[in-house]
Amino acid sequence: FIQVDHSTLYAQIHRMYEDSLEILSFEEALRRHDWLQEYVWKAVSPTADKYTAFTALKGKGGYFIRVLEGKEVVLPLQACLYLRTKNLLQAVHNIILMERDSSAQLLTGCLTHPQVERGFHIGVSEFYLKRGSKLTFTMVHNWGPKVDVRPRTGVIMEDESTFVSNYICLTPVASLQAFPRVRMMGKKASASLNSIVYGRGTSLYDLGGWIEMIGSSNKGEILGRTVTAEEAKVVMRARLTSLGGDNVGHVECNGLMLSPQSEISATPELVSKSSTSTLTHEAAVGKLNEEQVLYLMSRGLERKEAEDLLIRGFLDVRILKLPEFLQQQVERIVQLAMGRGL
Repeated sequence: FIQVDHSTLYAQIHRMYEDSLEILSFEEALRRHDWLQEYVWKAVSPTADKYTAFTALKGKGGYFIRVLEGKEVVLPLQACLYLRTKNLLQAVHNIILMERDSSAQLLTGCLTHPQVERGFHIGVSEFYLKRGSKLTFTMVHNWGPKVDVRPRTGVIMEDESTFVSNYICLTPVASLQAFPRVRMMGKKASASLNSIVYGRGTSLYDLGGWIEMIGSSNKGEILGRTVTAEEAKVVMRARLTSLGGDNVGHVECNGLMLSPQSEISATPELVSKSSTSTLTHEAAVGKLNEEQVLYLMSRGLERKEAEDLLIRGFLDVRILKLPEFLQQQVERIVQLAMGRGL
């Protein structure tokens, strides 16, 4: 699926998977399926803020992906949202529906044309995971240094479902604000929100996530890795809430500062209303380990090479625990982005 500005250029179901999934533009899906209204704006409220309100009133485009009951899509599904026109406000609405006992990998890329100096992207995404379904959602952003980005994401999970969200942004952006909310309505579900960010220039990032374990015997994890250089500022927010019993949750926020003009703020929040649940967190913000730099230099590397190697290790996508075939794709994307910046 590819959308350029407001226009869908390509939306096709491969014949080999036509009995397993459905991929349509958001508008086409609404025309075809009356029942889809039961899901629209249920995981994200149109009145949550001015960005969701604008999308509800003026939004155009986005994708609808539905994996049918009991089907497993082995190859990763790919979607691309492309900002090509200068000073454009792109507001899209995406819905991903995982039917009962289905499984899929979704890799999305959001980027701007190299000549686009300014732009604004709003992406409302609603995920619905039925009982026993599994979804790994990996999003790689490559925006311009004067583009503002406002993802608005909501996830609703049923019993024994699994949701893994991986967010990667390694290029400068004017400002980015994201706080996906996951609601586990049943029991024995598992959710993981992971982010890898390399902030440069005067970029402002405010990101994190909220996992709300409403039912019992659920597991939630929020992992953040951030590097800041130059005058970039990053706020990492993570919230775990346990309302039901026997839930387990963990937050881990790690930041690496490369410049005294940069700034990192880590704010983990744990809220439990159950005496049988366990929520933990750890957070660390610091600089490169000088001993490690000197060791690598003693092995023949220049200081810049040693520092770059340590940064790459800190932002290693293997911490996302992706399937091998998907990890290779993501690693290639990351290497290209890091190669331009380091």
